[in-house]
Amino acid sequence: MPEKNTGISIEKAGEPQKPIGRRERRRIETREKVFRAALRLFAERGFTATTIDAITAEADIGKGTFFNYFDNKESILMQFREMQMDRVETFVRKNINSDEPLAMLIERLALTMTQEQKKSPPLFHSMMAAIFSNETMRGRLEDGLVSSRDILIELIDKRRQSGEIRSDIPSYEIACSLQRIFFGSMFLWSISPSRTLEEQLHDMVDIFVNGIKKGS
Repeated sequence: MPEKNTGISIEKAGEPQKPIGRRERRRIETREKVFRAALRLFAERGFTATTIDAITAEADIGKGTFFNYFDNKESILMQFREMQMDRVETFVRKNINSDEPLAMLIERLALTMTQEQKKSPPLFHSMMAAIFSNETMRGRLEDGLVSSRDILIELIDKRRQSGEIRSDIPSYEIACSLQRIFFGSMFLWSISPSRTLEEQLHDMVDIFVNGIKKGS
């Protein structure tokens, strides 16, 4: 069965904002409400223990309404993946020609990519447990990582052209390392949140940028 259109109120990069009618706006608002209700319950109860009935009760909608937007619980996580990909693309498109210092730029990107996860370590645990227990979802996550990696490579190539980044490390490897830093920082913070995620990302990005700078 093809996936339903589960995009939420995140604008696609490079697409002009189009006016929408009242009916479509209500559909977007309802989809967003269901999505947010599900994330709250995933954080509180875990993905496996959260039922569709619980999600519909939390969102105050009928069960039939849920299936107008999502095929199942897994499709909610796939929407989360799409949201993350859109955020990365939007950030890169807006900042591809920025003259902001590289460390500050990458730190802002890291904070943009982790703004949902930092709200709750249990949400991150729940999502990872759901993804790694399902082969189909793991495959779709990998597809999302590849797409986001390609977008990051564009940003890295642009900064390399300006002479900021050393030339002996392939852009692909730098993009992969960035993804590992973002994920690794979230994972370590989620199991030991003695310091804020922002603090841990700041330190990791600083070390990373010093390693890829030209002349390092």
